[in-house]
Amino acid sequence: MKKYLLVILATALFPCVLFAQEEIDESGFFSPEFNWHIGIPPGFTKVDPESWDLQKGIQDSLQVDSITLANAPKTILAFKSNDYNYFESNWQPYNTKVRGDYNDHCQAVSKQLYHTFAEQIPDAQIDTASSVQIIGTLEFKKFVLKMTLPNGVTLSSHMYNRLFDDKEFSANLFYTNDDQGTLLMEAWLYSRFE
Repeated sequence: MKKYLLVILATALFPCVLFAQEEIDESGFFSPEFNWHIGIPPGFTKVDPESWDLQKGIQDSLQVDSITLANAPKTILAFKSNDYNYFESNWQPYNTKVRGDYNDHCQAVSKQLYHTFAEQIPDAQIDTASSVQIIGTLEFKKFVLKMTLPNGVTLSSHMYNRLFDDKEFSANLFYTNDDQGTLLMEAWLYSRFE
C-alpha cells in the first residue's frame, strides 16, 4: 500500500517539479559570452533574436548603410510587454584602432539619436542626460532620452554601453508606461556580470 501511495505522490508531484523548472528557466536569462545573468520581469515575454532583428529591420538597414554583416549588431536578448515597453541587448565588434576612441563614439551615437528624434518629431519636447552607471561591479556609459509628444505621451529611452575587450555590449530600455519602465529598470540594474 505504501508503494502505491509513493507512486501516486511521485506521479502527482512530477508535473509540478517540471512546471517549477520551466518557471525558473523562463524568468531568467544567461549569456555565457558575457557571463551575464538577468531576470525577466513578470508580464514580459522573450522575443527570439532573429525575429527581433527582422522586426527592427536590421537587414534593411544593413543594405542602406552598407554595413557588413560581420560588423552588424547581434541581438543577445529581447523581451517586451508590448511594442512600446521593451528591453534589448546586443553586441558588435569594436576595434579602437579602426573606429577610434570609445568615449567619442558613445558621444557621437548619443548626439545622432537626439538629432534623429528632433528632426523627425520637431514638436516634441526632448530632454537628455549622460552619465556613468555601475551594474554589478562594471561601469557602463549611460544615455537617457525622454521625449514628450504633443499629445502628452512620454517616451523614455535608456541606453547603456561598454566595451568587453573588442566587443561593444549595449542594453537598451524603451518604455511609455512608467510602471513597466520600473520593472525593466529593476531587471537591468539587478542583473549580474560575473
